[in-house]
Amino acid sequence: MAAALQIWSPTCCRAFDGPPQAVQAEITRRVDAMGTVLDRFPHQRLKGRPECKLRVGDYRVLYEFDIPSGRIWLHLVGHRRDIYK
Repeated sequence: MAAALQIWSPTCCRAFDGPPQAVQAEITRRVDAMGTVLDRFPHQRLKGRPECKLRVGDYRVLYEFDIPSGRIWLHLVGHRRDIYK
């Protein structure tokens, strides 16, 4: 399977500038890695919400995905203490 298409929301793009450069690089690496094994990746759904979360240190990426079309919709990036509010 080819890497999944990443669709970044405007909110996610603005929030991506907040974390330090090293964290941004790790987030990019982890999202790319998730996209290559989207059908086998252990997605963690949030209770009461349609999104899943990807843990990257103290930061979280909230996303949705569609395996048949090979797409990942990235909704928000933020520190774990603020992301769920």
